[in-house]
Amino acid sequence: MLCIVIVFFGIKYCFEARGRIGADKKPDRWWTSVSDFPNEEYTAMSTFTSRDTILLRLYRTGDSTLLAERTYREHGVDIFWTEHELIYDTADDSYLGGGIQLPPTRLDNFLAMLP
Repeated sequence: MLCIVIVFFGIKYCFEARGRIGADKKPDRWWTSVSDFPNEEYTAMSTFTSRDTILLRLYRTGDSTLLAERTYREHGVDIFWTEHELIYDTADDSYLGGGIQLPPTRLDNFLAMLP
C-alpha cells in the first residue's frame, strides 16, 4: 500500500514539474504583484500551468533568486499581502495553509530549489 502511495505522489510530482517547466517557456503569460509591506520587498509572479492550476513564485524585488514556490488550484481568490504573509488560497487547509510566510522559511527556500 505504501508503495502505491509513493508511486502516486511521484507521478503527480512529475506532472507538476512538467507544468512548471512549460510555464517558464511562456513568459508573456505571467502576472505580477508587488508587496505593500515592508517597502515593496517581495514580488509574486503567477501563471496557469493547466486549466485550473496556478503556479505561484515568490522573489525578492529586484532579484531573480526564487524564494518560494506553490502550485494550487484556482478558487477565485486573488493573492493578497499582509505584513507577515503572502496569502494565495484562503480555502487551503493543508499544512501549507494557503500562504507563504514573509520572509520565507528555510523549507520554502529548499523546496524552491527542486525542479
